[in-house]
Amino acid sequence: MFNNHSAAGKSCPAKNSTVSIGALCHQTANLQHLNDKDAILVISFGTTQKQARQNAIENITNKIQAAYPLLKIVSAFTSHIVIRRIKENENLKYNTPEQALDKLAADGYTRIAIVALDIIPGIEYAYKQKVFELYKNHFKKMTMSTPLLYWQGQKNHRDDINDVFATFLHELPIKKDNFDALLVFAHGTKHPANAYYTAIQARLNCSRQQPPVFVYTAEGYPDLSSIIPMLKINNYKRLLLLPFMIVAGEHVYNDMNGDSMTSHKSLLQRQNFRISTYLHGLGENETICRFFLDRTKETYQLLVN
Repeated sequence: MFNNHSAAGKSCPAKNSTVSIGALCHQTANLQHLNDKDAILVISFGTTQKQARQNAIENITNKIQAAYPLLKIVSAFTSHIVIRRIKENENLKYNTPEQALDKLAADGYTRIAIVALDIIPGIEYAYKQKVFELYKNHFKKMTMSTPLLYWQGQKNHRDDINDVFATFLHELPIKKDNFDALLVFAHGTKHPANAYYTAIQARLNCSRQQPPVFVYTAEGYPDLSSIIPMLKINNYKRLLLLPFMIVAGEHVYNDMNGDSMTSHKSLLQRQNFRISTYLHGLGENETICRFFLDRTKETYQLLVN
């Protein structure tokens, strides 16, 4: 947390305010007399694909429940469209974060730890931060985790980019010698946090991964067209496409691996690259699940201490 203590700040409410970074924590002074009744709320975007949801989102949530067997663990989706379609197609009711928090409050829960299943602090994470601000005074205490990638080795903080990618790439269940390069497919965002992907690429370049790794996005920069020239200059022919998204959903099966002429696989094959694909979301990966359990532990310890 940064505080502005300058003389100018004392006369200016905006400058005198504080800016919170890292895991969020709030205590409501007039609710401290309430008994402690804890719950963990796991928030993700969601997906309409049942198998992908079970393999990834429910997999992470189940591991959190196993780690905290005596706690109430609740899931919520931020996508209202996904919630509606699941209700229509499967007759299952998922709550929005706001609905989940309203229900927890009605059921008497007084301390809430929110676990954000986000990769970077982009638009989705900003939405969760807003929900936190709107609901923090409804509970005795509330905390919220950072995304999977947040800290970048700033003083006294871990290096999420290096730690997550180094472990993830090392433990991938593939024979890397079969490929000239790995293409990591991320979502991307219009949020300025899209710059994380450039930071990721810079770290990968410095670490001299073998085979080399290139990051591209569906909805940000760099996109696939940005990295093809580098692949050609280096004469990389055997490529593995793998997603860096929580679920292997429509982006993975249609945009990356689809049979249409515009899929990434098809575009690269027409340019004489030999393509293999790895069709598993991060939520299926034991390494990534361990990191999300670390984020859960961090935010729950912040709640109870």
